[in-house]
Amino acid sequence: VGFLGFTILVWDHAITFADEVEIIWGRPKNFGKLNRYLTPIGFIVNLVAYSLPSWSFIVSAICKHFVRYEGAMTAIGIQVVALMMFLRVRAMYRNNRYAVSLVASLLFAWVAVGAWLLSHGEGQRLSYLAYSSMLRKGLASAWAWVPLCYDTVVFALTLNRTLPSIRDKEAGHVIRALFSDGALFYSVMCVINLIFTIMVVRAPQGLKNITGQ
Repeated sequence: VGFLGFTILVWDHAITFADEVEIIWGRPKNFGKLNRYLTPIGFIVNLVAYSLPSWSFIVSAICKHFVRYEGAMTAIGIQVVALMMFLRVRAMYRNNRYAVSLVASLLFAWVAVGAWLLSHGEGQRLSYLAYSSMLRKGLASAWAWVPLCYDTVVFALTLNRTLPSIRDKEAGHVIRALFSDGALFYSVMCVINLIFTIMVVRAPQGLKNITGQ
């Protein structure tokens, strides 16, 4: 599953590289640069850890440290995107401090919950040589449903800003892009996080975190 996800990620980078150069590289302050390359680099380390035979002899010692790295890289990649969504909401609701404060509070809660879960995570054997991070029982599903709540609020605020203009046929390209991109992003993330939440709660040991790959 990890290699499949990485292959899709590399393919996506390849077909969008021209757009990346045109849209992202020319801007001095852009979180897109961070997320475009931090995530693949972190993923490569994960894949090496999963497949390197030498790890099978010392994996129990390494696992205690590596699972923190694996979880942290996942959290950083996802939360950089969440920060970009917050900046989008702030731009749409620059005159509404309540909406901006709500999203900022949810983002802070997400980061805090994620940090707590990572600090209490444990290694989980996946195969004869592979380990993955395993969150403790109880609040483990919060790793999935807290981001789902955040995405839901962001999507609802996006709909509230874009749908009236679309219904009145006054929406320009930017408004339509905000609506279509927001709907696509939310639908994919909603399905993934719902499946992840169910698997963390119901799946047997060793399979609980497979959706996180």
